[in-house]
Order: sequence, then C-alpha cells, then structure tokens
Amino acid sequence: MKRRWTNALTQNFSYKVVALFISLILWLTILGRRDFVMSKDVDVELVTAPGYQVVAQTSDHIKVKVSGPRAALKKFMDSSVSQSITLDISQRGEGVVYVDIPVTKFETPLGVRILGLRPNQIQAEVVGTKEKLNDEQKNGQ
Repeated sequence: MKRRWTNALTQNFSYKVVALFISLILWLTILGRRDFVMSKDVDVELVTAPGYQVVAQTSDHIKVKVSGPRAALKKFMDSSVSQSITLDISQRGEGVVYVDIPVTKFETPLGVRILGLRPNQIQAEVVGTKEKLNDEQKNGQ
C-alpha cells in the first residue's frame, strides 16, 4: 500500500511540478488583480444661449467615482480632458433648469469604469441679461 502511494507521487514527477508552478502563477495573477476605486472632482460649466446667463447653480463641480487598474486610474486622474465638462443648456430658456449630468460626457481610459456621479443633477437659475431684456422691449413696442 505504501509503495502504491510513493509510486503515484513519483510517476511523471516533472509534469506534476510544472502543473504546480502553472497553477501557482495563475492563482497569484488572479489574486493580485484588484481594481482600485478613486474619486475626482470635475468642474461643471453651463453654456447658455446668447442673451442669457446663469445667476445661480446648486453645484459648480461634481465628484466622479471610478474603478479600474492602478495605471489606468492614474492616467484618468492626470488627464486634463477630464478636469471639466461643459453642458449646453441653450435650448432650455429662462427660469429654473434641472440639468442631468450624463455619464457619456466623461472620457475614460480603457479599463476604467464610472461607478457614480455625485450630484447627478444640477439645478441652475437662468435669466436674461440687460441687453436681452432691452432688445425684447424694443421689439415689443
């Protein structure tokens, strides 16, 4: 009986050692692969139609939470493209406007996922400038 176990362990020993090393490498690769999570503040700029301006908004920056490999996250954090986003509200007109922040506005490197935006909506108050009001008064008379 003892001879059977010894024979089973020593038979094809080199193949068994190679298989052990391959399985250890795979295990360490999968175990060592972790996605990191980071947050970044991004400035928000609202673009209005000519003759209108934003007088107040609830937030002028948003916090973007991203996940991915460390190298890709470093690339995203250092990227000047992702420092600010511009949202066009020129079609909205005057008054209180609610602007949703689309995830598609953010350019992320390969492997980086956006986990969330906070806040995901901004409230802004848009009013006409004095020139716009003067033009409307002239056209109305």
